[in-house]
Amino acid sequence: MQSVARISGLRQLYHSLSGLALVFIISFLDKPADVYLTLILLFLAIIIETARLYLPGINRMVIRCFGILMRSEERQNPTGTLYYLLGALAALLLFPKEIALFSMTVLAVGDPAAYIIGINFGKFRIGKKSLEGSLAFLTASVIAGLLLSNLWDSLSFIAIITGAVTGTVVELMPLKINDNLTIPITASAAMHVILFYVT
Repeated sequence: MQSVARISGLRQLYHSLSGLALVFIISFLDKPADVYLTLILLFLAIIIETARLYLPGINRMVIRCFGILMRSEERQNPTGTLYYLLGALAALLLFPKEIALFSMTVLAVGDPAAYIIGINFGKFRIGKKSLEGSLAFLTASVIAGLLLSNLWDSLSFIAIITGAVTGTVVELMPLKINDNLTIPITASAAMHVILFYVT
């Protein structure tokens, strides 16, 4: 049981650090370099995913090297990385950069926090998720937004709260679409509405 928990923790740490790394790199790039970088990473992910899903030998090699970072359902299906990059690209293309960056941060810190707290302390169930996990998602997202607010000067406290709440709600909903794709897009859309049409 401890080994399973350790593997899950390592997987969540990887997702968080890799997501935040992309946020930091993009924050220092001007347009269209940020879009080009994300697009290149997405194309590489598509090539790797296609190769491993259609060539069993490559898939076995990938699982042998990176299986510890993959969920069981990802071994025969696309990984969350592909959906994350697709969501990040869509957010960067459709919304202002600071909004896209924070929506990516919401996913990078909120999703792992929800999983870890939900698995270990979740008592009040909401479908397959827990109230404690959702509160952890919201808290981690808001704290990250406040700590990293110098990366997006034009993002108000209200926008940060809006993005965090939207990400929390979407993560909680039993959608069939991967939340690595839905959270960046929906959180960005909600913040865009608040910044440009409400405040």
